[in-house]
Amino acid sequence: MPNASTFPIILAHGIARFDVLTNSLFQIDNNDDKDELHYFRNIRTFLESHGFDVHHTNVDWAGSLIKRAGELKEQVDKILQATGAAKLHIIGHSMGGLDARRMLWDNRAENFHHKVASVTTIGTPHHGSSFADFLSQGLRDDSEALGLGFDGVIDLRTNAMAAFNAEVSDWEQSSGVRFRAYAGKQRPIHVFAPLKLSWLIINGREGDNDGFVSVASARWKDEYFVAPVLDADHLNEIGWWDISEAWQGVTPEQLETRIKKVYLGMARDLAEEFPT
Repeated sequence: MPNASTFPIILAHGIARFDVLTNSLFQIDNNDDKDELHYFRNIRTFLESHGFDVHHTNVDWAGSLIKRAGELKEQVDKILQATGAAKLHIIGHSMGGLDARRMLWDNRAENFHHKVASVTTIGTPHHGSSFADFLSQGLRDDSEALGLGFDGVIDLRTNAMAAFNAEVSDWEQSSGVRFRAYAGKQRPIHVFAPLKLSWLIINGREGDNDGFVSVASARWKDEYFVAPVLDADHLNEIGWWDISEAWQGVTPEQLETRIKKVYLGMARDLAEEFPT
């Protein structure tokens, strides 16, 4: 196996790690060497085949940023202890990128950011999502009545993220952590069917989007944004093909190859910037 010569990489999942459902159904463990049904579909094993040390994490389903960030910190510490590495990289999809940012901020007093070399985000709602605004109208009362927790949706509202950014932005820029941000977009005909409604809502309020996060929100800041905008919906960004791709003549193999190339580019850039 080639030696990528960089710090370990963590893949941090979004608000709902849907593969836990298939894990239970098929009695499999996608945290091991088989990740064809993992949230990050075939990404870990692909990067490992190129010499990178890659790890999955698992945090609370739709939980608050504070709760998820605390759980992510525990897993970061375990991975650093197990690997003996001084630092690691985090690649976060969707809310996973915000979990990483919140983790760094909440633990700044103990200089926890010195353990994280970089945070790369893809499809992350850094400025919130207007679909979260839409969902949160009455959601808390309804969900609590059903015994469900959707604090994560509340935290993804545009006003909540505006407040968070105002609080942490200056510190992040001086923290020494390297930040990068990727964004995706698609036309509604090509978006995964369950995301078409959210695409329409976001498009009307924020413009181009991936079905859950607008390009403007995922770009974060100009100095962090990595061009070009990906031709991908929110599901495609983690390697998953859906039938809507057939309208473009895109096969599952073609989609997977293209997305793997994006992640390999991320990892190689990190290896070049942070050699060990």
